[in-house]
Order: sequence, then C-alpha cells, then structure tokens
Amino acid sequence: MLKSSYYDYIYEVQGEKLKLRPEKMFDPNGVYLIVDKELKLIWIWSGSHSRLFHRYMAANFAGKLKTKKKFYNFRYEVIKQGIEPPEFHVIFNEIKKNKADLNFPGQSRYIIETQTPPTYRKTFSLNQSIESEISEGALKLSKSVKSHIKKIFSEIKEIQMHITYSIDHIQQRFAEIEKLLEK
Repeated sequence: MLKSSYYDYIYEVQGEKLKLRPEKMFDPNGVYLIVDKELKLIWIWSGSHSRLFHRYMAANFAGKLKTKKKFYNFRYEVIKQGIEPPEFHVIFNEIKKNKADLNFPGQSRYIIETQTPPTYRKTFSLNQSIESEISEGALKLSKSVKSHIKKIFSEIKEIQMHITYSIDHIQQRFAEIEKLLEK
C-alpha cells in the first residue's frame, strides 16, 4: 500500500500479530482493523472465509488499541464481508478507490452525505421521527402492534443497507467497464 497517513489507521491480523499498513485489503480469508476517527470506532472487518481464531485475535487487538491514548473511548464492532453497515461503505469505497489523499478512513463521509438527494434525507428523517414516537409511546398502539412495527423498521433498514451496498457495487462495475473500454 501507499505511504500515506491514511493507512496508519489500517491493520491486518496475521496469526498472533497485528500488521500496520497491510499489502492487500478485503481478502475473504483476512481480518482487518480499520480505525474510524470520525465515528470513534474500530471496525473489525472479517472476510467470509476468515478463521474464528483471527476474529478472536482482532477483538483482543482492538481492545489493546483502545488503551492507546489516541483511541481511548473508541468502541469496536465486528462486521462480516457482504453485510457491512452503510457507515462502513464509505471506508470500503475509499480503500477500493485508493483515496490515499485523505488523512484517515471515513474522512470523505461528510462529502458523500452532502451529495445525498434532499428528498431521500427528508424521508429518512420522517421514518426516524415515527420510530421515536413508537418507542416513546406517543402513538396509542398495542404492544404487539408496536413490536411488529419495530420489526418492520428493522427489516427496512436491513434492506436499505443491502440496496446501498448493491448500488455501490454496480457503480464499481460500471467504472470497471469504462476502464476496459478506454483500453
């Protein structure tokens, strides 16, 4: 990988060791720790064929990173290949596009958020307000109906996450086709 400071926040679990600035990223057999300064989060990305031992070691290493002064009060989250949350897709795309000009993983998140169409953001905010009204009991519904609505919201959020991932993947494939056509 490049010598940018961006990669000072990316580690790979190699057996019982943690390697800073891995040569390869998002290997299905690999487990990586990616520090997201903006969210105060250490992502533990585990490939679909990664070993349980490596995921266990990653959690231990994340705990050790948290004791370092600059990552104090960070939390960590284990995510699996193919079912990454939307917040991680920003970092995934930065690394795939080799955005080494950024200072740390997730830095482009603000830029992407400002490019989100306003109608989408309004719809999402409306859903959040309805969900909070249900949680706080502002709507007069039975417990079973509230529970069912919360379940539906959860399913919708998961579907939204998969759609976002699919759209990102489609855009990457179009870019790949464009590169091939330029040759």
